[in-house]
Amino acid sequence: MNILLIDNGTSRLTKLYDLLKGNKTTTIEFGKINSINIENFDLIILSGSKHISVIGNEHLYKNEIDIIKNTNKPIIGICLGFELIGYAYGVELLKMEKKEKGIIKLLVSEPNSIFSGLPNFQVYEAHRWVIKKTPDDFIELARSKDGVEAIKHKSRKLYGFQFHPEMFVEKTCGDEIFKNTLEVLNKN
Repeated sequence: MNILLIDNGTSRLTKLYDLLKGNKTTTIEFGKINSINIENFDLIILSGSKHISVIGNEHLYKNEIDIIKNTNKPIIGICLGFELIGYAYGVELLKMEKKEKGIIKLLVSEPNSIFSGLPNFQVYEAHRWVIKKTPDDFIELARSKDGVEAIKHKSRKLYGFQFHPEMFVEKTCGDEIFKNTLEVLNKN
C-alpha cells in the first residue's frame, strides 16, 4: 500500500515505521499537509502527539479535521488521531485527572475481523484525553476502564485507536490489531 503518515509530533515514529514495513510510506508533518496531494495515497494514518492536544489547538488541526470529514480515502487514527476523528464527528473529548500510561486490557464491544487470532487483548496506552461516547456514525469495537478504545465508521473505511499499536509489541496485541486493520483495508 502507498501510505501517507501524518506526523502530529509523535515520539514513536520509528516504531510506527516498523508496523508499516512492506508498504511505501511517506511522512509529512501535520502543519504541512497542504503541500501534498492525498489522492496519491491508498491510506492515511494520523499519528499521536507527545505535546499538542486537540482541545485548545483546534486551529492547528483544521486540515486534518477537513481530511477526516471530506476524503473517501481510508484513514486510521492513533491516539491523538483517534481523538481528532472523534472531535471531527462532534464527540466531547474529556481530560483525565492524570495521564493514562501503561498496558491495559481491551474489552471487545463488537466482534470484528481486526481482532482475529489475537492471543490476548492487552494494548499500550499513553494519553490524557478520553472519549466516553462513540460518535453516532461509528461502531464501538472496544473499550477499556477509561473509555472507548477502538471505533470503526459505519459506512466509510475509517478506524480509530486510542491506544498505541506500535508500542510493546512483544507484550501486547496492538500491533496485531493494526496489521489486521491494514489487511481489512487492503482487501476492500
